[in-house]
Amino acid sequence: MGQVFPKNLIAWLGGAARAIPFIAVVYLLLAYAAYSIFTSQIPSGNDFYPRWRGTRALIVEGRDPYSDEVTLEIQMAMYGRLARDDEDQVAFAYPLYVSLLVLPFSLFSYPQAQALWMSTLILSVLATVIVILRTLEWKLSLAGLTMLSLWFLFFYPTARSIILGQFSIIVLALLALALWAMERGHPFLAGCSLALATVKPQMVFLVIPFLLLAGLRWRRYKMLAGFLAVMAILLILSSLVLPSWLASFVTGLSRYQAYTSIYREGRSPLGALIGYVSPPQLFPWATLLASLALVGYLVYVWIQMFRGHVDACRALFITIIVSLLVPVQTGTTNQVLLLLPLTYLLCRWGRNRLAAMSLPLILALGPWVLFLSTFWLRNGEHAIMAAPLPLVTLAMLWWNQRHNGRASSIPVGQLRSPGKKTGQSLVTDD
Repeated sequence: MGQVFPKNLIAWLGGAARAIPFIAVVYLLLAYAAYSIFTSQIPSGNDFYPRWRGTRALIVEGRDPYSDEVTLEIQMAMYGRLARDDEDQVAFAYPLYVSLLVLPFSLFSYPQAQALWMSTLILSVLATVIVILRTLEWKLSLAGLTMLSLWFLFFYPTARSIILGQFSIIVLALLALALWAMERGHPFLAGCSLALATVKPQMVFLVIPFLLLAGLRWRRYKMLAGFLAVMAILLILSSLVLPSWLASFVTGLSRYQAYTSIYREGRSPLGALIGYVSPPQLFPWATLLASLALVGYLVYVWIQMFRGHVDACRALFITIIVSLLVPVQTGTTNQVLLLLPLTYLLCRWGRNRLAAMSLPLILALGPWVLFLSTFWLRNGEHAIMAAPLPLVTLAMLWWNQRHNGRASSIPVGQLRSPGKKTGQSLVTDD
């Protein structure tokens, strides 16, 4: 029986630990710069503040972060008044165990906590770059690594997530770590990472079931064991701290879906796009048919993947795209997950100098141009922003598959049958 964490993984972690002093210095310098230049001067981090205030209410004040009283206090702090029905109600609205991540920051004043959190997100993005490159076995020069890191940071969903203090970047980092662990033969670690990624369940409500089902299909039971073990720990700790949290979370989640439906005009990203090209009387039916078609296509891809006819990574990427297009509550910050398929495509097309230069530029500048050109219509982010990037990514995946076929596979050995070798490598269970 193999070890839960193999010796090679422990040795790698030991090597990474030696870099901690350097990372700590960089982290503190980033936090100091963020505090001096930004957070101490401009109140912001609208998505981080409710989680920070709710955690502070729970840990410091011993109050229920889901309570109406705490929600009203958050509204008064952010809006200077109570929120209207057509606005984000800025409730805590996350699983209680998100407070485990926020706990260290809740001990600081908000400007300090926000600066520390922004630095955490920036370093998480840079760590994600390295993890994805290792998963893809893509070796870059120092200049190439620098350019790719800058592209990750200034990619519209990433930059917006950092400014707002979104947990979407943490979810991206955990999902990237899970994929790396699958490829390198550490399914237990992969399961642990997937469990932690549920801190923002609306981002991974399709991705995690897909990966767990794929793991079960190929008998990677340690991944399921890791997922269940960490989920059990998170749920038990949360219940010990606040026994009523689950009922409060479910109630708050239903409210969250209701008010996000209002201020997003009740439209999914796909529906928002269809609303611009479809007559009003046909809009509901066109949106329903397009959504059913996408979901049906996703089910078909899943079935084909489990039969061994579709590459597992392509199925994962399509799962991510569908999860970003169909639900009503999807925000552009969730689109940081598109960095997974987009980096894969850049890796595949990197030998084409024109593609290597033009694609990152278009993907970096295009969303910002669209944002600036539509900002004045709503004095904020327009609903149309949610659709183009997922659809462009889907088109790029389709083009890549059409022109490269199964040669486009990349190694994710833990999603493959033990008796079959596809892509570039076959990874055995540890």
